[in-house]
Amino acid sequence: MTEGEAATQLLAGMKQAGINFVTTLPDINLLALITLLEQDQEITHVPLCREEEGIGICAGAFLVGKRVAIIMQNGGLLNSCNGIATTALQFEIPMVLMIYYAGDAGDRGFATVGALTEPVLRGLGLRTYILREPEKIVWTLKGALTLAEDSRRPVAVLLTKDVLGRR
Repeated sequence: MTEGEAATQLLAGMKQAGINFVTTLPDINLLALITLLEQDQEITHVPLCREEEGIGICAGAFLVGKRVAIIMQNGGLLNSCNGIATTALQFEIPMVLMIYYAGDAGDRGFATVGALTEPVLRGLGLRTYILREPEKIVWTLKGALTLAEDSRRPVAVLLTKDVLGRR
């Protein structure tokens, strides 16, 4: 699967899940998906300067009726912990955290960030799903948004290079 095909599947999965508002921070591994989001007319896309800003922006969008997701790298997740704890968790804001899993098995570089990702998500008390197979995109994103809304808290979906068409 190419990056473009993977991005198309991820965008379709977000739409099928009902996500209609997304914030992103540029990352080379997410570029194909972000490019599609910029061109899409159905999902509102807000580019960010810092990932933590996206938590607050998604919280505001949720409060006016949007179904929200933030797309970032796991380094950005670490930068966003304060916003997640003091905004999303404290005020029970459901959102899907779509996180590029840098430092995953078989990935060169970012070993430390990769090793910290799942323990940090567990420390925040967030349900987490690792998305490795493109055929599970729709099921995983639908399930993550349903769980986020039902539990009134963020749910994390870790995006591997396999599902991004980067391996």
